[in-house]
Amino acid sequence: MKKISYFIIILISLTSCAKVLDVEPYQSISPEDALKDKTGIERAITGSYSVLGNVGSYGRYQIIVSDLAADNLDWVATSVDYSEIDQNDINANNIVIDGIWSANYDGINRVNNILHKLPDIPDLTENERNLFEGEARFLRALFHFNLVNFFGGVPVKTQPTLDLSNIDQARNTRDEVYLQIIEDLTIAEEKLPASVAPGHTGSFSASALLARVYLTRFHLSNVQEDAAKAIEKANKVINEGGFTLTENYADLFNGSNSEIIFQVVFDAQNYNRIAQNFFPISLKGLYIIAPSADYMTCYDPIDSVRFTNSAMTDSTGKSYCNKYRDIVTGTDRVMVLRLAEMYLIKAEALAYTNGNLDEIKASIDIVRARAGLPGTTASGIEELKTSVENERRYEFAFEGHRWHDLVRTGRATAVMGIDKKRTLFPIPLSEMQTNKKMTQNEGY
Repeated sequence: MKKISYFIIILISLTSCAKVLDVEPYQSISPEDALKDKTGIERAITGSYSVLGNVGSYGRYQIIVSDLAADNLDWVATSVDYSEIDQNDINANNIVIDGIWSANYDGINRVNNILHKLPDIPDLTENERNLFEGEARFLRALFHFNLVNFFGGVPVKTQPTLDLSNIDQARNTRDEVYLQIIEDLTIAEEKLPASVAPGHTGSFSASALLARVYLTRFHLSNVQEDAAKAIEKANKVINEGGFTLTENYADLFNGSNSEIIFQVVFDAQNYNRIAQNFFPISLKGLYIIAPSADYMTCYDPIDSVRFTNSAMTDSTGKSYCNKYRDIVTGTDRVMVLRLAEMYLIKAEALAYTNGNLDEIKASIDIVRARAGLPGTTASGIEELKTSVENERRYEFAFEGHRWHDLVRTGRATAVMGIDKKRTLFPIPLSEMQTNKKMTQNEGY
């Protein structure tokens, strides 16, 4: 477990912006008035996508927390909330954790309003109706998946919160959450078009997320069929999606490219402050988190392409993440799903089900080759499991994967030196205080 000594002078914690119910998500306009025609639905869909850019989602916390709770990032500033995550000793009143919970449930409620009203909208073609339902279901699945990854079993919400009558809701089991996620993604996969604009979800976005979901559920249940489905969905994206690995790893972080399956798009009006949080003071950043010493030494020396395009060191010796570079306007796009992950999902699912060694190596080596590296030297299933874990660390550093990778495979306790109970985050205090049916995770 990472140890950092620090003095806490004053800690006055107000329960963030509490639980975001988004009872009337369109400001003063009721859902009944806002969602009455095609224009209203289009605006509501845009508003649902915008939640992905919130601080509690891919606008900051979803990206930072996964590497900070793991071994890729360290807290280097004064935020007590980040320090608790870095130490794997999180209090229920942690503002960052509350932000993750609130953002995801905000998004869920927005799409639930859409799905609730969609059947009554008269001026839609069949293709438009399918598109809107597919987008809403994909987003609902993604929000639920992010929640179950951090908190375990959570309330599954499929109806909008239109008043205060259905605020209190007990937790569903993990299995029940996954069933809803898979149902939503399966329907989205059928209804969405294959080709979409950057920042929107298509049928292959649903297939790719299904591959990740099935792999995660496999590790929880050890049901071989889930691993087989993860491989099937990954292969579908690889073979039918029309995506290709970018020729140069550095090109991944310059906007749209042939590898991105789904991304969150930011602009000057809807910006993020990820680069500002990573960049050192010498480069006009806030320098709140930084690559850990362990991360800075974990790469093979010949893996220079991925290393130099993931982390750098400034003139004062401060290391920083450089995948997000727009410190002025905050328009860095955030990748949620990309092709390289499909190859490594396939390799992991095969490795953990004693699959064909050559097929596992081939999937790993495709990703390594793009980084200018020779094939893996791992031999045998156990070595290949470690090889996949390491390749994911090198390939997806600071993209929001590391913590979930370690927790999914049961490796977090060994790598981080923490009790298994700490692999789930606490249910936020705001939720415990307002939801009479909520129960806390063990150990908090």
